[in-house]
Amino acid sequence: MMLRQLVGADLADLRVLWREGLTAFPASFLMTAEEADGTPDASLINGFESGAYWGAFLGDQLVAFAVLRQGGLSRLSHTADLGPFYISAAYQRRGVAKALLTRVLDQARARGLKQVELWVDQENHPARRLYEDAGFRPFGLRPRSVVVEGQPRNDVLMLCPLDNALAADAIPSLARQALD
Repeated sequence: MMLRQLVGADLADLRVLWREGLTAFPASFLMTAEEADGTPDASLINGFESGAYWGAFLGDQLVAFAVLRQGGLSRLSHTADLGPFYISAAYQRRGVAKALLTRVLDQARARGLKQVELWVDQENHPARRLYEDAGFRPFGLRPRSVVVEGQPRNDVLMLCPLDNALAADAIPSLARQALD
């Protein structure tokens, strides 16, 4: 398996893989397939050039992708959001997700980021386990985060500290303190 940043030549393959995920697992994404189809090529290419898009390849086939978007404002530049993150259904539960997530988090550390945040559908237990195994901890719930086919879905907000200034296991208790 090869893990690398995506480049312009990967655009068509990314669109096919992204559409697969949006169609097969609509509750796992914020966008609809139609919205993703409407995303301009230039926007995706800009993301490739910024180093935000990563892929996992078996041979020359793109089987997974992840997007790591660093905070744009100076006060958020120590953070990044992870997502979308998708592994082709045919390659799930084969270690691809763990390898890609590890690579993306290593890249975030190399950039000097302090934390990576994401949100994941509350019912997506395999993804939640993957993220928890990688050091993410829940810190909140976003009720009715998205509405898919008329049904509201909740998202769990998760954070992975990348430095020693914040212990991952302290995150849930910090979140509870905010409610007191």
